[in-house]
Amino acid sequence: MKLFQKSIVLSASIALSASAAFAADPVTRDEKWPTTPAAATSADLPSGTGDTGSPQDQASTSTTDSAETDSAKATDETKTTTADPTKPRRKISFAPMIMRAVNNVSTTMKGLPTRSAPVKPKSDEPVEVKKPTKPLTAEDAAEAASHMKIGDNYFAKRDYTNAMIEFNHVLQSDTDNVKARFMLGKVLIAMSDFNEALKQFELIAEQHPLNSDAHFMCGEAYRLLNKYDEAFAAYKRAIKFNKRNAMAHAYLGECYRHRTWYRPALFQCHQALNIDPDLVAPHLILAEVYQSLGQPADALREYMAALKKSPDDPPARARYAQALCGQNRWEEAMVEYSRAISLDPRYHEAYAGKALALMHLKKMPEAVAAAQKAVSLAPNDADSHSVLAKVLEKKGDFPGSATQYKLALKLDPQNAKLHAALGLVLADAGDHDGAVAELMTAHKMLPNDYDLKLQLHAVLQKRNK
Repeated sequence: MKLFQKSIVLSASIALSASAAFAADPVTRDEKWPTTPAAATSADLPSGTGDTGSPQDQASTSTTDSAETDSAKATDETKTTTADPTKPRRKISFAPMIMRAVNNVSTTMKGLPTRSAPVKPKSDEPVEVKKPTKPLTAEDAAEAASHMKIGDNYFAKRDYTNAMIEFNHVLQSDTDNVKARFMLGKVLIAMSDFNEALKQFELIAEQHPLNSDAHFMCGEAYRLLNKYDEAFAAYKRAIKFNKRNAMAHAYLGECYRHRTWYRPALFQCHQALNIDPDLVAPHLILAEVYQSLGQPADALREYMAALKKSPDDPPARARYAQALCGQNRWEEAMVEYSRAISLDPRYHEAYAGKALALMHLKKMPEAVAAAQKAVSLAPNDADSHSVLAKVLEKKGDFPGSATQYKLALKLDPQNAKLHAALGLVLADAGDHDGAVAELMTAHKMLPNDYDLKLQLHAVLQKRNK
């Protein structure tokens, strides 16, 4: 069970569906998901975007969309036998990048006023826009500004609870304060409350329907919920309103990667880098694509490119460490994970990765401690619980491992791999009835998984003896 595999990860960030999102999204049929199945520095922020983009951006629309559609049609040529189409993709979590960068709120809110005002949508896109409330009095405005400043300070210190209190205080007296709502959404992302964060960003997008960054942040919330169909639609809208929204291109590529559409994933990431060569996130996504295609040398090249641009970026360090794990270079990987932790002591994925590296180095006490730290930092992340479960399983603590798998499944109940892992642990613990139930659940989700069939058959034989 590999770290950050989508099969083991997510759910407080996690796999949900949705063809409905495409109904509202202006994309061509060829750009939708296939009918069969086949993850920054302060620079890595939504680039400054206005409501409609520049004339040059609008002029490039047909060329960009045509190239992307051609790439999507040709995607089958890019798949290789190393990419199992039934295998869920690994998650790339860029939340630490997003959260560090939003201290400069104006960067992510370019084109958005401090308070909401009616926005007239394009004639072909009727949108009901909420009218602003009456203007604030000078006293109320001063009080709101004071709470905003306090909230920003708390946010910079990562005191998210108090930051949330301050931003909510602003919104109670000034419901049209876009900055407060935007920052509240960021706080909720930092606290892994992605559903509530999405509500905040959707309110902004409703009030400012032509703003690219508002749609981009909706896409981010959807992606962190693993609702990749909806995220895809939101990123497309972000690009529609600003063709040069580099981060929207990058994460649209991540959506393609998640569904194993590797050629359009590569195309979108290169588009992002053409727009903003200083971005880090596209390199990380490209590296994941190359790993899926069985091209480890190319993957390492992209990780090194990311680190060259941002050597002190924790997610870049963690992704590089993950690639080293894939080559069984556990000592080197542990060093890189430790560096990521030193750069961001609250980066739970680095602790989780370090735990698995330590486990393979047979340093079990340290591995358990690192995995427990990951869970304490991200109790709503299924991946953290599944890593701790894996470490405890390796240690021989089957009851403890089963408990963690069950917690992970509460966060990600549709994860077949988690059901299978829990089934095997229950079998090791002697609970063959429970094991069969979990493996049967996993088999229903993955009926063509041959290894799963063998595991289920073996457990059934043990139970019947």
